[in-house]
Amino acid sequence: MTGLKSVAGIAALALLAGACSASNTGNTNYAQFYQVLRQSYSASFGKVRVTRQQAAAIAYASMGYAQNDGNQSLLVLGTDSGGEMLWTSAAHVVIVTREGRIVRTLGLGHDLTGMTTRDERPLPAPAAAVHGPFTTTRLEDFPDRNLYGVLVSCRARLAGRQSIKILGQAIPVSRVDETCTSSRPDWTFTDNFWVDGDNGLVWRSRQHIHPEGGTVETEIFRPPG
Repeated sequence: MTGLKSVAGIAALALLAGACSASNTGNTNYAQFYQVLRQSYSASFGKVRVTRQQAAAIAYASMGYAQNDGNQSLLVLGTDSGGEMLWTSAAHVVIVTREGRIVRTLGLGHDLTGMTTRDERPLPAPAAAVHGPFTTTRLEDFPDRNLYGVLVSCRARLAGRQSIKILGQAIPVSRVDETCTSSRPDWTFTDNFWVDGDNGLVWRSRQHIHPEGGTVETEIFRPPG
């Protein structure tokens, strides 16, 4: 079941990556949105990190991402559909998040094309671990390895409170660690989420999205809403 859904999901992501209309911005037209994507693409180059000036040039909700501790690039929020936020760029990269957790990707080399639960209920937000540890079991799809419905068991817990800096701004957060294991394939990893204690927003994350894909780090530059 998840495999079939993933095929449909990838097709939808591909269309959105090429023709996203930024429906979350109301009257934004195609020309304005493509201009933003061009700006985000130009902000993808540089030594290490997106600068405050580059981020400020984007008038819409935006997020930085980096693979395997590499150069940071910039994504713009294209759509928000029932809490699933689709972030995209002119570099044909798409990352879909739900409450800060990456649930689908396109264009990262090794992609996660589906993350569901057996009963198809949404996973608890990482921020829920601030109030107490919790466990989840989820199903993940990796079509480049012909793996669908991979069973991944996770336990999330509060690791501590600290301060992080994004674009030079200090932000007080709670760090949540989510340790996950899978037997097919043999895969163990720990994801980290830096969560706003007031509203549960995941300001920064470091996530493993594929058994062969290393890590993806995200940072929110301009929050949605």
